[in-house]
Amino acid sequence: KNFGPRWRRKIAPPPSAMKCLRLAIVAWASLAPGAFATSLRGRVLDYLRGRSSGRDESTCGAAPTYEHSKPKNFEDARATFYNAETKKTEPVAFKAGEEIEFVCEAGYTTDGAKDGGTTYKAKCAEHGYYVPDGVCVKASKCGKLPNITHAMPTGKSTNGKVEFACAQGYSLDGEKVVAGGMGRNRFFELNCQEFSGAYEEFTGECKPYAFVPAKETMRIYNQVSEALFIASCKGTLKVAFSKGETPSGLDKVCGNFEDSSAACSGLVSQIKSDFESELSARKTFDEENKKDWYDEAAPGRPGIGEEAETFCVELWKLLEMPSL
Repeated sequence: KNFGPRWRRKIAPPPSAMKCLRLAIVAWASLAPGAFATSLRGRVLDYLRGRSSGRDESTCGAAPTYEHSKPKNFEDARATFYNAETKKTEPVAFKAGEEIEFVCEAGYTTDGAKDGGTTYKAKCAEHGYYVPDGVCVKASKCGKLPNITHAMPTGKSTNGKVEFACAQGYSLDGEKVVAGGMGRNRFFELNCQEFSGAYEEFTGECKPYAFVPAKETMRIYNQVSEALFIASCKGTLKVAFSKGETPSGLDKVCGNFEDSSAACSGLVSQIKSDFESELSARKTFDEENKKDWYDEAAPGRPGIGEEAETFCVELWKLLEMPSL
């Protein structure tokens, strides 16, 4: 009410409703395992955020965080707002169907061209997750990124090389993308050639390694689900890191795995170790360089970005074929 009609308080459903919901989920799982797998992915994200299974699935919470971009409107970026009716500061919660417009940082566009678009939107899906319809890529003199069949840019670039990833169900060698393999047969880079001012030609191919639904809508849904999970997962880890703490729900992440529980536990142990070492390194860096809160983007300042990317990508792979 105070910052626009989109912000609402999240109201937990009564116990009786939750009991009914649990029974419905059990029946749903037996009839639609694929849909239940999607629900499981959401529960993993809930655990990462330290939330219970009783969350209101009609809202997505505060605005998500994506690399090289931020909400275009200041109000959309707020995590809390003051409710004049309750006279309390409460968490922001966007409702299903609502969209948040994001703007790229200076030097980044949505297609890599210097004069390319600089905005994209993230929509709150009905199951409580944000679905971004773009990424921000560092602008290059090579212009707009090439379209690669069954692949998409990840938003990462290094020394003129732009990273792409084969879509879900595809790999560079036609073999399954194995959990723990760091995506070696899924990710590839294209170099911006100085002399020609054009990207090098991609000579490989993203080949199908598993059954892909015939309907185009299902293929798009699978791609969006992956991008959504990874983006939400990374955002949660990076927010916790910025607060100097490990996500409270990490220890519960593997509770819903069976055959892959050992692999999941290994990922959790690694990310917890990464948090500890990187937080210590950041503290030392800040003390030595006398950094303040407004110097967060200082060059060389330790962070958790790459470690979070690896953890979330590998965790997604374990969730692609859950043990149900």
